[in-house]
Amino acid sequence: MGTTFFIELNMKTADGFERFGCFEIGCDREFALKLFLALEGRPPEGEQGVLQLDLVESYRGLPVSIQVIDCSISEICRNVKIITRELFKRINLRQMPL
Repeated sequence: MGTTFFIELNMKTADGFERFGCFEIGCDREFALKLFLALEGRPPEGEQGVLQLDLVESYRGLPVSIQVIDCSISEICRNVKIITRELFKRINLRQMPL
């Protein structure tokens, strides 16, 4: 089992942050970092953030958070669109015959 990257969508609850969505990005670190850096948001500041995106690397089944950003609800919407579009392009272009 190798390395896989994920972008997790988390929301703050009374019990702490709970994951409510997850995108599997694949095993390409460069693509995962480039995609995450293209997303809207800001570095977390204290306990104020309610919605977060978390870039996670899973190596041999053990998750490690690489980077986290706080987002507004409208930023989450735009970010989901960006992630979906980029994954769609990556998957479909890879499978097209040359």
